[in-house]
Parts: sequence; structure tokens; C-alpha cells
Amino acid sequence: MHEKNRGYNGWSNYETWNFKLWLDNDEFSYNRARELAKASNKDAGALASDLRELATEEALEIQASFYSDVMMASVREVNYLEVARSLLED
Repeated sequence: MHEKNRGYNGWSNYETWNFKLWLDNDEFSYNRARELAKASNKDAGALASDLRELATEEALEIQASFYSDVMMASVREVNYLEVARSLLED
């Protein structure tokens, strides 16, 4: 079942919450996100684009399958602008 309003733990959806959780709890990702935030000059749109690129370049390279399709669909559901705004507030 796909719901229009499916907020999760204060975020717009599970995928966004999960992405931010990993950014905050994985040392490499945390440091990289902080570097990107500093380099963005407080431009949330630019930071969101950089975060989307970070998420896709870190995606596992797995053979085309149902699982790879589901994984990439989840990556596309992340609200990168919401995460960017949160990082810039910190």
C-alpha cells in the first residue's frame, strides 16, 4: 500500500529518515556530509544535489534484479532537500 502522507519519525518518509540516520551514524558519511554542507555556502538546493550524488555513488553495484530495482527506488524516494535543510541548521 502506497500512502500519500507517510511521514516517519518527524521526516517526510522512511527513506529520508533512514538516509539521515546513516549520515549521522556512519563516520565517513557524517564527515562527507559536513564537508558538503560547508562547501554549499548555505545553498540548500546545491547541497541536496550533492547529497543525492553521494547516495547514488555509495550505492552497491549489484547485478540488475528485483532487489537492485527496489534499492534504487528507495534512494530516489529520499527527500534530499529536507536533509540538506537539516544539515544547514546544525
